[in-house]
Amino acid sequence: MGKNKDVEVDLSLNDTVEDSTEQIVETEEMTVEELISAMEESNRSASEYLDNLQRLQAEFDNYKKRVDREKAELIEYASAKLVSELIDIMENLERGVASAKESDDIDSIVKGMAMISTQLKDILGSRGLKPIEAVGKKFDPHYHEAMMMTPTDEYPYNTVIEEFQQGYMMKDKVLRYSRVRVSVNEDNNENSE
Repeated sequence: MGKNKDVEVDLSLNDTVEDSTEQIVETEEMTVEELISAMEESNRSASEYLDNLQRLQAEFDNYKKRVDREKAELIEYASAKLVSELIDIMENLERGVASAKESDDIDSIVKGMAMISTQLKDILGSRGLKPIEAVGKKFDPHYHEAMMMTPTDEYPYNTVIEEFQQGYMMKDKVLRYSRVRVSVNEDNNENSE
């Protein structure tokens, strides 16, 4: 059937294929080594980031504790200056009481008490305490507490006509509501104002 022909095989091609295969294996090995190296570097970076994060968290926790401690101290000693100023008033009252026991001069006792009262009002006023104005003002439940309601034609409806107890504010906060008597009248109502 057919003739046998000798086939020449170029063995140099076989060597080239083996060399290429070795190069691919070396490249893969280098890539694996590079990947391992990169992974180790990533692990080191992750460890550093975690360490830094833990340090920052610890610093923040310490900061919070320090701020809480300072806040507690501030609250505890915030009134120290006020108390030291009130000591002077307390001593003036004690001197006034001692003087009143030895004196029959009512006018000087009243004058001394008025001076002490003024001194106290000045100190509290310098700290932001102010009285709530009530008499003659329209009743406001944000500042006044109605103790009585009195029918009258002399005042407009819902007007404070008497103050039983002075109210006080500190800055914008009501410390004590004014206790008041408020006018009402069947003929005067909110619609006629």
